Amino acid sequence: MELEILSGRQSVLQPLPTLPSLTVQLLTVSVIILQRTIRHNSIKTRQPIADQYDFLVLGSGTAGSIIAARLTENPNITVLVLEAGGPQTVITDTPSWAREEVGTEVDWGYETTSQLPYSGRAFDGHVAIPRGLVVGGSHNLNYLAYSRGNRRDYDTWVEEFGATGWSYREVLPYFLRSENNTDPKIRAINPDYHSTNGPVTVMTPKNPDPIVNIFKEELIKRGIPRVDQNGPTQFGINYFQQTIFENATRSTTASAYLEANVERPNLQILTKAFVTRILFNETRDSDGRITAIGFEYEYENQTRQVYAKREVILCAGAINTPQLLMLSGVGPSEHLSEFGIETLVNLSVGYNLKDHILVQLDYEIFNESLITSGIDWTLENMYNNFVNSAGPLSQFPIAYMYFNSHMNNETDWPDIQIDFTVSPLVNDLEQIVARYSPVYRDQWRDYYRPHVGQRNRLGILCFLYRPRSIGRLYLNSSDPHDYPLIDTRYLTEQYDVEAMIEVISTALELASMPPFDQYVRLYRQPIPGCQLCSSGPIWKCRSYLECYARTITSTVGHQVGTCKMGNTTDSVVDPRLRVRNVNRLRVIDGSIFPQITNGNTNVPIMMFAEYGSDMIRQDNGIFYLICFELSTL
Repeated sequence: MELEILSGRQSVLQPLPTLPSLTVQLLTVSVIILQRTIRHNSIKTRQPIADQYDFLVLGSGTAGSIIAARLTENPNITVLVLEAGGPQTVITDTPSWAREEVGTEVDWGYETTSQLPYSGRAFDGHVAIPRGLVVGGSHNLNYLAYSRGNRRDYDTWVEEFGATGWSYREVLPYFLRSENNTDPKIRAINPDYHSTNGPVTVMTPKNPDPIVNIFKEELIKRGIPRVDQNGPTQFGINYFQQTIFENATRSTTASAYLEANVERPNLQILTKAFVTRILFNETRDSDGRITAIGFEYEYENQTRQVYAKREVILCAGAINTPQLLMLSGVGPSEHLSEFGIETLVNLSVGYNLKDHILVQLDYEIFNESLITSGIDWTLENMYNNFVNSAGPLSQFPIAYMYFNSHMNNETDWPDIQIDFTVSPLVNDLEQIVARYSPVYRDQWRDYYRPHVGQRNRLGILCFLYRPRSIGRLYLNSSDPHDYPLIDTRYLTEQYDVEAMIEVISTALELASMPPFDQYVRLYRQPIPGCQLCSSGPIWKCRSYLECYARTITSTVGHQVGTCKMGNTTDSVVDPRLRVRNVNRLRVIDGSIFPQITNGNTNVPIMMFAEYGSDMIRQDNGIFYLICFELSTL
């Protein structure tokens, strides 16, 4: 088999290795699946759960994995991680399967409250909110993008929100601490911005889809600068670097920090453990503070309690962390009283919900030789992925282009982005249309029917990365099993509407130009519920563009901000990540963003955890007794 890789108009042949017999392939794939399953399942503790640990960590996601691993570098410190989900799997490992796990057993399955009439019209206003219910958390569901955001994001946190110590200059070392960047070209261009010493492998796509390369290289020829978005500036185009190990498995922090150190006797991870409330000593100290002392949780159909000698650390994310705080009596008193919950500490928990939204434009790719990635679980693809770390399953390459809307005067702080990626459709029409409103479902069947099961779909993704719309998370009841109400308020600010119209218009016009029109064609019919203008090109039909944005609004999965960090009156945690007016309780996850960053949020959360683990050690007088080596796979 040979795969053709185009660079602009040039092509290079890169052959895949010759495959052995089907029997050998099947046996080899079966053995590797078994080995990886055993490795993932080894995360579950086999030791009895003690009554007390030095630290209790809620959640084994991006932050919780790092916190637990860093604290247990000192063998005298004990840590228990409580995770509601189960271990990672061979499926979640696979880069090409990036968002196919949404809606499965490893996803909490949240959705927004009705966002009508502003957004989500195709879904009756209820936009799906994917969050990882699995060891490794949402790092198992994301696009693997290694994106830190803009330096101005962090400097603004200090200037506007009083987040002392969080300027870009101060947080950069903590980005570098987790990074193992395997691209020598990127490191050579910006050596001060990259590291090879961290556990999380970061790589540039090795075999990107030729169709994506055509868009990237042609736009560079037209004057868009080639850029390392994690370097000095974001404005420009390139491939996302991604968190993928050299063996073509997803480099989650759970794999890099927890599974790599699962033999530590002072580290325990309890899976399928559902925490229902935080336990407090309600006797107030001289400053009027209560003290966190542990968790109540459900495990194997029993309600249990476990206690912390030093600190309780919440790393459950921007949905689960504020819900648990409010259920435990920490939150806005007026809201808690609606459910008969005694307010122990009155804080603005659940406010300041921010997210990034996207809409996807669907294009048919004329020539399948321009596609090298995919989601087909054939024996050949599995063998190439598992044995050769190659083939369609091994990658999910994406090219990004940051630029400014006409409303944004901050030339070094772009607000919109277009991505290019191959986006195959599964071979099941009903699965494709299941998320759409029954009102329009027949029309969506007609829209997708000609393309079901085709690999030849290019997704041009249109993003707003500096949104002004602000939502809020509420309790739905006092039952911890009852999902909270997530009101994202997408597209309620006119700035956001105008920015989305502009980015969609730009993408449509760009893809219609030569030479792109030789390779791709927009799906011919308008999307259900929206009407084209009677004349003029589609990218000038403002009414259609606005309808498009409001109809198929989707989340990028970047919900943040619901336990805001800083020194303002509405901040929930201080710059040391301590919950205000509570002793021995910290929040270290996506909920602490004072303002959403101009980039994917997973990597900033890694930084939070590296920085936060230092704060915890400093505040608890824990020495750096690194008697275990933190290693990658």
